Amino acid sequence: MNDKLHQEMISLALKKNLGRLTQTGVFTTLTGKYTGRATKQRYITSRSNIESLVDWGEVNHKISVEQSESFLKNLKDKLKSSDSYSFEGYAGPFGVAVESASPWHIAFCCNMFREKLFHTEGSFGEQIKVWHHPYIKASELLEGYADEALIVLDLGRREIGIVGTGYAGEIKKGVFTTCNFWAPEYDSFPMHASANCLEDSSSSCVLFGLSGTGKTTLSASPERALIGDDEIIWSNEGLYNLEGGCYAKLIDLQREKEPEIFDAAHSKYAIMENVAMDEKGQVDFSDSSLTENSRASYPLKVLSKVFPQDKTSKIPANVVFLTADAFGALPAVARLDLDQAEYFFISGYTAKVAGTEMGIKEPKAAFSACFGAPFMPRPASFYAGLLRKKVEDSGAKVWLLNTGWTQGGYGVGERFPLQVSRSLLRAIQSGVLDKTSMEKHPIFGFDVPTQVEGVDAKYSGMGNLQKAGDLKKLFEDNFRKQKK
Repeated sequence: MNDKLHQEMISLALKKNLGRLTQTGVFTTLTGKYTGRATKQRYITSRSNIESLVDWGEVNHKISVEQSESFLKNLKDKLKSSDSYSFEGYAGPFGVAVESASPWHIAFCCNMFREKLFHTEGSFGEQIKVWHHPYIKASELLEGYADEALIVLDLGRREIGIVGTGYAGEIKKGVFTTCNFWAPEYDSFPMHASANCLEDSSSSCVLFGLSGTGKTTLSASPERALIGDDEIIWSNEGLYNLEGGCYAKLIDLQREKEPEIFDAAHSKYAIMENVAMDEKGQVDFSDSSLTENSRASYPLKVLSKVFPQDKTSKIPANVVFLTADAFGALPAVARLDLDQAEYFFISGYTAKVAGTEMGIKEPKAAFSACFGAPFMPRPASFYAGLLRKKVEDSGAKVWLLNTGWTQGGYGVGERFPLQVSRSLLRAIQSGVLDKTSMEKHPIFGFDVPTQVEGVDAKYSGMGNLQKAGDLKKLFEDNFRKQKK
C-alpha cells in the first residue's frame, strides 16, 4: 500500500474534521445517512456493448447512455472545480484510478486496493475510473433525479460515478462489480468469496457466503494463510486475491473470539466506519445504535498469516457455501454433488434475523444469487456455469456449512458456536470429513455426516425435517424466479 499517501489523507481528514481518533489512535468516521450500500440508487448504463450481457431486473437497474454521460460529466466538472484527491492502484490485473472530494476515502483506497499490478500476463484491459463526491446531492448533477445518492456503473467504459453517500464500500463494490463483469472475458472466474490455504499454497479453500455468515471470520485462521476475504479470482493456475486489504464487520467484535480481525482493526492503518464511540475515544463494538454494519478497512500487511500476494495458490481442493440458517432446518454440514452445488450457488441462501434490517422481527429467508447478486452483473446461470466447470475440472469437493441456528431455530435453539464451525471447516480442509460415514438428507438429497470427530454429537444430525420441507419450497420458488 501507499503508506505516505494514506498518512497524508488521514491527517487532512482530521484537519477538515471529517473524523476523530480513537483512544488507540485509529481514525474513525461517520458516513452519514447511508451506513450500507444504496441498493435502490445504483444503476448500470445500458450501452450497446454490454446490453445483452447484463442480468437486468430488480438488482441491475438501467440508466440511459444520455443520462449516464450527463451525470458523469457534471460530476467530473464538480470535482475539477473543488478540492479533490487522487489514488491510482490495482484490483489484481485491473488498473484502478479514484478521484474523490474526501481525503479519508482515498486512504480507504490505499487500504483496499493493490499498489502494484498482479498478473503474470499483464493487465486486463483499460483502467477502471471512479469519480466520487459524497458531499453533494445527485439532484444537483442530474436533472429530474430526486434522491440525494446515486451510483452509476458505466461497465462498457469502465467508469463509475458515486455521489450523496459516504459509505466507503460503494467504491470497493463498484470496482469489483466491474471486475466481475469483465474477468470472464479473460478466462477467469470471479467470486464474491474468501479463500485461504496452507503456507505452501496447498489445500486451498474457497468460502462463499453472504453478510453475517462468517466469510471473513472463518477465512482468518491461525492455522492457514489468508488469500483474501471478499473478492477472489479462480484462474487456470489457481486462486489469487483482487484486493489489497479487508473490509470487516465490527459489530460485537471481541478479541477473545476473533483476535486477528480485532488486532487488524486497531492497527495504525485501520479506518473505522460508524462505530459507537464516547467523548474519550473509547469504542463499543456491541453498540448497534448507529448501524449493525459498522466496518473497518485495513491492509493485508497488518495480518500475521497472509499468503504472498504476488503469487497464485494451487487449485482449490474444497469449495464451501456458508449459510446462517435461522430456522433450524439445515444440518451443520453437508457434502454436495455437482448438480446440488450449482443449485445452491444459484440460490445463494442465508437468513436475516431481527436487527439486521429495519422491519425484520422474525427470521426471513434471503436469497442472493452467486452469494452476491449485486456484485455479479451477468446472469446467475452464467457464473454458475463457470463454477461447475472449475469444480468438474479440478475435482474439488463442495460443502454446505451452516453457521446459523440449531434445530429449535432462532430464538429457541442456540447458534452454532464459532469453535464448532471452525472444527467442521478444519475437518473439511484436512480431508477427514470426506472420509466420514454419510447419510442422504431426505429433503435436499445431499450427504450428511453421521458424526464428526471432535464435535459434540448434539450438533450432528439432519436438522428439523419439517422446517427443511418448508425451506425447500422457498428454494423452489426462488429458483423458478431465477429461471425466468
